[in-house]
Amino acid sequence: MEKNVMVVRFAEPSKAYQALSVLKACDAEGRIRLESAAVVERTPTGELRIPESDDNVGPVGTASGSLIGMLVGVLGGPVGILLGWGAGALMGGAFDIDRAVTSDEALGVLARAIPPQSTVVIASVDEPAVEVVDAEMTKLGGEVTRRSLDEVLVELEAAEDAAAAAASEARRTLRAQRKATFQAGYDEHVAKLKEKLHVG
Repeated sequence: MEKNVMVVRFAEPSKAYQALSVLKACDAEGRIRLESAAVVERTPTGELRIPESDDNVGPVGTASGSLIGMLVGVLGGPVGILLGWGAGALMGGAFDIDRAVTSDEALGVLARAIPPQSTVVIASVDEPAVEVVDAEMTKLGGEVTRRSLDEVLVELEAAEDAAAAAASEARRTLRAQRKATFQAGYDEHVAKLKEKLHVG
């Protein structure tokens, strides 16, 4: 069994819901083992969202509490943008677009498979053979991008560490700026007071 994370992209959004049903059926038939899956949209502004509907998550728990939820949070949120995987990079924003486009990192590859204004299925799957999912998704006009689960988990952990380090650096910079502003204000206040009291 290969443990993979996949993104399946469709030109027609409705096909994504159909594909999720097909993946659930393949799981029920024992052809694959579907750990978690959800239909995910990338908005025109680049955010990722999981549309609320009863038939949108399968088959384990809720998407928000699973690997899928973590992926959506990283690939569509500030961490993804920080690391060049998010919408800013994909849309040619102020981030490192070259890194996002040429990256062979698992998260970079998966992020590129979800361009703005697209609808995809993101799934974590145990596959005895990749041909099972590939054949079923091809029938629906889907384009499959997959990476190994282990690789994705390692990068997710690294992304969280990088985000924590970035947040820590941002707080340190903010404290330094506040201190500098306070010091400048203090010096100005003291200078005015000395002038008022005619102190040299």
